[in-house]
Amino acid sequence: MCYKTHEEDDDLAYFDCLPDALLLLIFNKLHDLKSLTYCLSVSKRFRSLVPFTDTIFISIPPLPKPSNTAASYINNTLRQVFHNLFLKPVRCFHRLMASPKSTTMSFDISCCHSNGVLRIFKEMKSLHLELPLHGAGELGSSNGATFLQWKADFGSNLRTCIIVGATSFQKCNTFSSSAIFSQRKEDRVFMEETVLNDDELKLRVIWTISCLIAASTRQYLLKQILADNPNIPMLERVVISDANKQGMFSMGKEELAEMRNSIDTKQEASSLSMERSPVPEVNMKLWYLPMLDLPDSGYVMKGATLILIRPVVDGMIENNSDDPLVGDEKPFSEAVREMIKVKKSYLMTMSSF
Repeated sequence: MCYKTHEEDDDLAYFDCLPDALLLLIFNKLHDLKSLTYCLSVSKRFRSLVPFTDTIFISIPPLPKPSNTAASYINNTLRQVFHNLFLKPVRCFHRLMASPKSTTMSFDISCCHSNGVLRIFKEMKSLHLELPLHGAGELGSSNGATFLQWKADFGSNLRTCIIVGATSFQKCNTFSSSAIFSQRKEDRVFMEETVLNDDELKLRVIWTISCLIAASTRQYLLKQILADNPNIPMLERVVISDANKQGMFSMGKEELAEMRNSIDTKQEASSLSMERSPVPEVNMKLWYLPMLDLPDSGYVMKGATLILIRPVVDGMIENNSDDPLVGDEKPFSEAVREMIKVKKSYLMTMSSF
């Protein structure tokens, strides 16, 4: 407890009364890198304690004058895939997806370099990076999707990716939602028998490629950060999301250890021009419903699509709505749990690219 006299009222720093453990708890709740950096300048005590913060959130700023090369290249690539997917073997993806040497990231990660401010947090256990909006903003907005979200789990390579997309995503009127949901239950069996036509299937493949490119780019970014910061061995959890809440890349303690063991510093340095990690050959399982009601979230999806992706080496995909990657975020998690009940599904294999 801190005691003071009347004369000391104006001079007393009340934070000096708090024990170090409580201050560290406050810093971990604060967790924003920008705010923690300001705290370094408050006092000598703050400066000595802030580096022991174990939970860090970084909002990555965009570059002042971002290059449009990467965005235009991805759009051109997707157009080529759209027109040639069923005319050429899937292995053409490797040629189409090879990134040009002029491609550059559109965000500033200088704070994550070996000489950046991140280096002072040597006891960091949890790191959350939030990337800025890229190009036109939403990943699926130019590809026929009004709702497109994904989650990916990586080790040294892709482990699992879950994608939920829809061509229409609208809030349902609360006064009529109950009646609508009840009426549509009768049509569920009929809708489950609906078959995707070729154009609709091509569109879903493009969504898949877009999400896998975004996920593999984030894996490559994390590899660079780990290679530049070997002094954060206590790191146990990494999440890389985006300002639009569209995609989430996540890794746990075991996955991070696997990635660290797989990092070849010389090889990573020589592959700087690629800007993303290769996507392995994967199995894909796709579910589709012309219309999906989400009563808990209060939304209605049209052209609702669920895609589960795993590397071919891991075998065929099993239905599992309890996968931790599904999470509890609505409407994503609700859509996954509803779609996975659909009996009809499509199985595909996509070559590495």
